[in-house]
Amino acid sequence: MKGNDTVTIHLPRKADYASLVRLAVSGIASKIGFDIDVIEDIKVAVSEVCNKIVSMDPESRDKYYDIIFRLFDDGLKVQFTVPGEIAGKMFEGESGEFAYAIISSLMDEFSVDCNGDCVITMGKNLGAE
Repeated sequence: MKGNDTVTIHLPRKADYASLVRLAVSGIASKIGFDIDVIEDIKVAVSEVCNKIVSMDPESRDKYYDIIFRLFDDGLKVQFTVPGEIAGKMFEGESGEFAYAIISSLMDEFSVDCNGDCVITMGKNLGAE
């Protein structure tokens, strides 16, 4: 693969779409050249964020969030854009801290930046162990 591609998914904030996200992540990571074990790690990390997003505000099932996949020759960046009031609470408490630890251990990069809406970014480099 040469160059940089961007894939954006705009999803309802419903758990029903977790399998769609996992399928998309699998195809994208495979296209870049990640091996099956790394693809599984990426799927777990992305699923963890998706699960936190949909579980934070059960009353807002009619709302949406975006996932942007940025593909590079040497890796992948995944960005989630969510309202600040949700992301601010996602990684609090025992469950949130555990999710943060899992994602941090599986990905080469992981950050949560809030300024109004929050952008959750994770990255994986090709060839990184």
